[in-house]
Amino acid sequence: MCDAMIEVRDLRKSFGSNEILKGINMTVKKGEKVVIIGPSGSGKSTPLRCINFLEIPTSGTVKIDGHYFAKPNEKLNEKHVAALRTEIGMVFQRFNLFPTMTALENVMAAQMKIRKKSKEAARETAEKYLKKVGLAERMNYYPSQLSGGQQQRVAIARALAMEPKTMLFDEATSALDPELVGEVLNVIRELAEEGMTMVLVTHEMKFAKEVGDRIIFMDGGIIVEEGHPKEFFHNPKEERTKTFIKKVDH
Repeated sequence: MCDAMIEVRDLRKSFGSNEILKGINMTVKKGEKVVIIGPSGSGKSTPLRCINFLEIPTSGTVKIDGHYFAKPNEKLNEKHVAALRTEIGMVFQRFNLFPTMTALENVMAAQMKIRKKSKEAARETAEKYLKKVGLAERMNYYPSQLSGGQQQRVAIARALAMEPKTMLFDEATSALDPELVGEVLNVIRELAEEGMTMVLVTHEMKFAKEVGDRIIFMDGGIIVEEGHPKEFFHNPKEERTKTFIKKVDH
């Protein structure tokens, strides 16, 4: 049985002549919470988009729970990619909710379309996860009737309702007003405590220290340093890491 949920090997991604990722290696064990941090433009969101195949890697390999998304020089099998993608929940900066659907309908939609669940089964699952993220009283509200924090919690419920093996969070709080950040972080914190495998890109350093089992610091498309939060923040080894931590601590 494979202990690694996510395995990334020599992952490279270029957009034209601009190389964003320059050979990333990363393993995330089952139940582990890995937090990726770094300055703007460091490429820290691109590994998440490649793990979920929203961006197709230029080269390198991605494995989820022991299964390859695609191997080098192998033609992409769309059906295979779609099946593996259902094992990965992803939450973005923007909520991407359907404005003409209620919170409940938003959480039901993908289950019915992708998981081929019946309307009744999808509703039951949607209600379960909306309650989990604290929106039992808001299920029949439309996105325009919800705060940004509530909309992001609907997006988290939608991802969880697919019952994925791992969750990816790409700056899930960066589009929120400061007073709404806490309610979303609390939901993510709760998932972490329950043992969900997660990779999180965030600029919330306090949260990274609390939730992360391991911190990865990226800059210039490479992993500069990684380590346990305590060691990483209190005793960084690389000069670039030290400069970054000094800046964010101020």
